[in-house]
Amino acid sequence: MEPSTVQPREISAALLYEPKGGEVVLKLFAFKQGFAVSTMDEEGQTMAEYGVMLSVITLAVLTAISLLSGGVVNAIESVTAILPG
Repeated sequence: MEPSTVQPREISAALLYEPKGGEVVLKLFAFKQGFAVSTMDEEGQTMAEYGVMLSVITLAVLTAISLLSGGVVNAIESVTAILPG
């Protein structure tokens, strides 16, 4: 039986069928895992995706700073040339 097709009545019948030692616990655990996997959505981003986004943003900021640095230095030099001192 696949976890996504299992009905509650089938589970209770399967759990009551010849329980030995830890079989009941193992069956409950397997059902819980199957139910959790079948109901999960993949809406959120993983840490790897956040890492990729952070690296792209970092590269964009560094590129912008390097492209604008010459203009900023020239502007500061022109202001310091105007100031007395």
